[in-house]
Amino acid sequence: MRRGASWLALIGFAGLVVLASMTTLDALLRSFISAPIQGVNDVSAVVMAVVIASCIPANLAERKNISVEVLGGVLGVRPNRWLRLLSSLVVLIFIAAMAWQFVPFTQGLHDSNRRTWVLAWTVWPWWGAATVFLVYATVIQLSNVVHDVMDLVRGTDAGLRPSPKVSTLPGEEHR
Repeated sequence: MRRGASWLALIGFAGLVVLASMTTLDALLRSFISAPIQGVNDVSAVVMAVVIASCIPANLAERKNISVEVLGGVLGVRPNRWLRLLSSLVVLIFIAAMAWQFVPFTQGLHDSNRRTWVLAWTVWPWWGAATVFLVYATVIQLSNVVHDVMDLVRGTDAGLRPSPKVSTLPGEEHR
């Protein structure tokens, strides 16, 4: 499951490269020969949702969320596990709510047969892909919550991946 999330991040990266290339080429063509690429805004409008949604599962699988662990560090190991579980539950609720709201939104796009302005691309398949990625992110975060519960019960930190060491000064490392 987690390996599949990494592939989604690559899809997101590829989408960003395509968007950046199209935008750069469009700006150059506008500036030098007054000939913009038709439909760049259409492409970015539909691809950006997929790009963003494809990176969320990988972020959650690798536990790359921004976290502040000061309180957990002060209170000790067991309270830190409780705080980690609480934060995992909050993230789960948030991601699940997003996925839940994307479903009727995408259904509405399908039912209305909405299309992009210039290229007349059907919009719902793109948002459908974004919705599937968010549902997958929900499953991954549910897995994180299960790992956090198991860590709490066992008294271990097996569900966490070690954070990379960051060097602040030559010869000095901290977590």
